[in-house]
Amino acid sequence: MAIEAQLFQPAVPYPQWDPNWDHRELDSRGRMRSQTRPSGAPRRHLLLIRHGQYDESSTEDHKRILTELGRAQAIASGQRVAELLGQKGAVCRGVHSSRLARAVETADLLHTQLKDVKRYPGDPQLNEGVPCHAIPDGVHHAAAVYRDGARIEAAFRKYFKRAIPWDEIDDDEDDEEEYATQPLPDAPTDEYDVLVCHANVIRFLALRALQLPPEGWLRLCTMNGSITHITISSDGKVSLRSLGDTGHLSVDQISFGGYLGTNW
Repeated sequence: MAIEAQLFQPAVPYPQWDPNWDHRELDSRGRMRSQTRPSGAPRRHLLLIRHGQYDESSTEDHKRILTELGRAQAIASGQRVAELLGQKGAVCRGVHSSRLARAVETADLLHTQLKDVKRYPGDPQLNEGVPCHAIPDGVHHAAAVYRDGARIEAAFRKYFKRAIPWDEIDDDEDDEEEYATQPLPDAPTDEYDVLVCHANVIRFLALRALQLPPEGWLRLCTMNGSITHITISSDGKVSLRSLGDTGHLSVDQISFGGYLGTNW
């Protein structure tokens, strides 16, 4: 009984809300950001895009490449992202992906639809895995959670955080050093990061960002090439704008692995 209690100990403070969930209420010197910085930080947008349909016949990753449908899904997703980035005040930090072949290929195709956006190397923290135990569909093997859980949680902490003004990045904030070298746009109101990764990861990240029990991740569905849109305001509030949106795809382009359409 004690072991079961440890396995299902909540990872988030639901139903309460932790306003300092990303530890950005304080700056690197322990001062309240609201007292040391003007309210000029842009909204932060995370676009979580599931890779396109791929060949699942092989167990070797380099052979698990996109199908013709998967490539079409990736390009359509890129076109939709381009439309979002075309809005006034929007700027994109970059396109990220996991290191798995299907996500890399999807991100590369998506990136061809964007202008002046950096493509970052694949990030293994975004690789597919079992983020935590799933309720109500039983407990995944503890070894898989032990193997993948901390890595996927680290991905959340790396990418999910409120924005700070681009011209006020602290030199000693290691996770912002890569951005500090980029040319500063004129007063962006909205900054985007595009993360191309996997269904399990996206489902977990969405619940984790909303501070809802992540053990419900298997109840969510994200189709191939779908877009999950999460915003983080300067005061740390989080909003799920869309989950697994496929509005940019025609019905005959919608798939979940080998399942086509939505009637399955």
